[in-house]
Order: sequence, then structure tokens, then C-alpha cells
Amino acid sequence: MDMLVLQGACGLCCGLVGGMFLLAGLPKLADHDSFLGVIASYRLVPSSLVTVVAWAIALAETLAAVALLSGMATRPGGLLSLALIAVFMLAMGINVARGRTALSCGCMPGSDGEHLSWKLVARTALCALPALMPVWVALPQAAVLRVESIVGGVCLFMMWRATRVLAPTNTEGLSS
Repeated sequence: MDMLVLQGACGLCCGLVGGMFLLAGLPKLADHDSFLGVIASYRLVPSSLVTVVAWAIALAETLAAVALLSGMATRPGGLLSLALIAVFMLAMGINVARGRTALSCGCMPGSDGEHLSWKLVARTALCALPALMPVWVALPQAAVLRVESIVGGVCLFMMWRATRVLAPTNTEGLSS
């Protein structure tokens, strides 16, 4: 495969994952009290550490986003993204295994949280695939290609997010 194609794909992945973590991290910083409740509801850390863990997650998500979207620290941003995804999968998986599926995932504050399920754990695992790309492949050297590919990835994420938000939740009245 041509190296420029791989580098462009890396930029798309940086934009995709960076956009995801920016949309997840900034609202958690802005409305921190709501996110504290999500962390506490998972019952995985002592109550004395809930505040610290909530701040750490929100800051790490935002830092990963900045690293990936800036194009300046994509490898560290990809590694941080992979670590966050692993933590989220583990936290959700533990609660699903415990039968605690009525919890909100806490993924994107400000939107209706999806309840925990093995399907959600698997979808979170799929997020690791684009996060791997900036760990293995460098972005294009040309600034224009770098910016275009990252912006393209952000657009892909926003289109996916729009389909999740705008899709009808009740399809009983729809005919095929």
C-alpha cells in the first residue's frame, strides 16, 4: 500500500478519535458534577477517589483529543486513547458481568447515555482500531494533507454522531 495512503488514513483516524474524545472530554470538564455521579455509579473506585478519577478521565480525554487533532503528538495521543478505551471497556465489562446494565455509559455528556451491554463493550473495543493507526503510522509531512486528513476524520466522526443522535429510536411506524 502506498505510504501516502497510509498517512492519509492515519490523519482520518486522528480526526475520528480526536473528535470523539474532544466531544467526550470537554463537557465532562464543563459539567463536572454530573460526571462525578457517573463515576460513582460504576462502583469501581472508593468514594474518596471519585473526584480525582473523574478529573483524570476528563483531562486525559481532552489531552488525547488535543494531541491527535493538533497533529503534533499523534503517537502519544494514540497511546493515551488506547489506554482510555481499555479502561472504559474494563469498567463497562465488569458492570455488565455484575448484571448492572441500567447504568449510563457516560460516554458523551449532554446526550442520553446508552445503557451498558456487551454490545456497547464490543463497540468500544472497535474504537481501538482507529486509535491504533497513529501509534503505527506517521501523519503526512505536507501540512495541507495533514490538516485535510484530520479534518476529514472529524467530519466522519460528526456524521457518525449525527446518525446516532438523529436516528429514530422508535421504528414501529416505519415501513420498509
